[in-house]
Amino acid sequence: MAYLRLMQKTLQEWAETVASALNIDVTVTDKNLTRIVGTGRFYSKIEESSPEESLFAKVIETKTPNINLIVRDEKICRECPAFDYCNEYANMTYPLEVNDQVIGVVSFASFDIKQGEIMSLKKDEYFRMLKQLAEMIENEISRIIIANKLKTNYIAVDEIINSLNKGIIILNSHKRVIHINIKALEILGMNLSDYKILDKHIYTLIKKIRLEDTGNKDIVGYWDINGRDTRVRYNISKIFLEDRRFSLIISFDEIKEIINIAKTYENKQKIVFDNIIGRSQGLLESIEKSKIAAQTDSTILIRGESGTGKELLAKSIHNESQRRDGPFIVINCAGIPESLMESELFGYERGAFTGANPGGKKGKVELADNGTLFLDEIGDLSLYMQTRLLRVLQERNIERVGGDGKPIDVNIRIIAATHRNLEDLIEKGEFRLDLFYRLNVIPIELPPLKERGEDIFLCSDHIIDKVSKKINTRPKALSKEVKEAFKAYPWPGNLRELENILEHSLCFSTGEDICLSDIPRYFFDNRLGHSPQGQAKIASIEGEDKTLEELRLEFEKAIIEDLIHKYGDSLEAKKLVAQKLNIGLATLYRKIGLYDN
Repeated sequence: MAYLRLMQKTLQEWAETVASALNIDVTVTDKNLTRIVGTGRFYSKIEESSPEESLFAKVIETKTPNINLIVRDEKICRECPAFDYCNEYANMTYPLEVNDQVIGVVSFASFDIKQGEIMSLKKDEYFRMLKQLAEMIENEISRIIIANKLKTNYIAVDEIINSLNKGIIILNSHKRVIHINIKALEILGMNLSDYKILDKHIYTLIKKIRLEDTGNKDIVGYWDINGRDTRVRYNISKIFLEDRRFSLIISFDEIKEIINIAKTYENKQKIVFDNIIGRSQGLLESIEKSKIAAQTDSTILIRGESGTGKELLAKSIHNESQRRDGPFIVINCAGIPESLMESELFGYERGAFTGANPGGKKGKVELADNGTLFLDEIGDLSLYMQTRLLRVLQERNIERVGGDGKPIDVNIRIIAATHRNLEDLIEKGEFRLDLFYRLNVIPIELPPLKERGEDIFLCSDHIIDKVSKKINTRPKALSKEVKEAFKAYPWPGNLRELENILEHSLCFSTGEDICLSDIPRYFFDNRLGHSPQGQAKIASIEGEDKTLEELRLEFEKAIIEDLIHKYGDSLEAKKLVAQKLNIGLATLYRKIGLYDN
């Protein structure tokens, strides 16, 4: 039986959800190599056949998954008849097996270099998601098989339904339970030892359930399970047995499914408060406040300079909250053009605009359902989008671009973050006061690195250990001179800048420790503007009636004098200064002589 064809519509919906969440394309092909499902560039190729020598054919033949991250370098790609016109950069394919028979494959693919690189870096997470999607498809097909077996012998289904990773309850014509699997018992929070479940009326186990045939379509709703409202995705099928009595098969999951699985793949590391490095008083106070906030569902506004770790703190709050099993969705309000922000946040319906994904797309807010939406750089959001966001906070529902006006309910917690002064923006009319009050329910301030004292060295040790593994070199300590320089440095880029400087230093360090000569030049350029000598020199030339060349010479002199003041007036010190400035020693002496005249 062509089971994949029977559930084609459901498979297409699942594929669109996963494709939207992971920003890849998804396709399902049957054992005859006919494409049943496709998203993005695969969408127009539904019902087309793949070549008999293709990767899909190889996976079906061997029953073995295939991860192909540099597709054009692989032998199987070069041998494929479609090689000359294939434009995939990466793919991974998993066989679909039912009763030890391969019935098709499901595949993730990238048609974009950047996404191909991400798929390569996170291949384990993507592959786990691919495997989970394959198992969901196999489970759904097994449910269909169960329905057919019930028509002849409904006593022999226990072994099958207990192998499924989906809750299954089978009722007789009197709505009493005749079969239930282990997964269903887990979701219901019951076990056969403590509860008499078999022959119980379904309404004594689950309240608010509507017993009607859903027509092989998944429905999302709320059930009352043990007095707790539980959001589920369920499917109910009505079949007739040989004695003309009917039976109902209920298959269901808590809403921790496709979207949540797809979007938490990047959050599997489970960052928590213990991952935040530091012992300074200001940081510890922020963490303690965040721990309390994590136990609530209130909106949080994290404020702090760029690079202070606002997203790390937001992830920690999410992972130690009641929403930890839900998705953590990030959107950078400063990194998306205003023209795209609306569709990015709220998604769009099929055919909403030219160039749109043919199947439509879920927005970030919808993907965050039952989880946390992290709005980074909220101060950069346009006034129009601020108005749209305010409505979401008030109504807890959204409308997709190009939709029919019917709102989609969302259950989300919002954590916003900004490095900007929102009060100043409000005075300028660039930020809505009512939105500020909605976001600023629990304000949390992250101190800049320059105010965290010895935390600089704790963070340095952690970063050096991490980066050393990344670039395959041994960890090194900071020299005394580097520590002194780090203490005096203002760290405008905070932890992000510290990591960049240490990675550069580890790459170029040849000694036992990281020395000043290993530090990138811009560190000293930035330091100059904040040193007393540098500030004095700059102030002395401001406003003076001098030519550009005269000002250049004055500033150049200030730089050289500051570096000589720092490193000393010895020959070795001047060699180091010349190296930092990327000039020859003779050139340095010539410039010093010029300034002395």
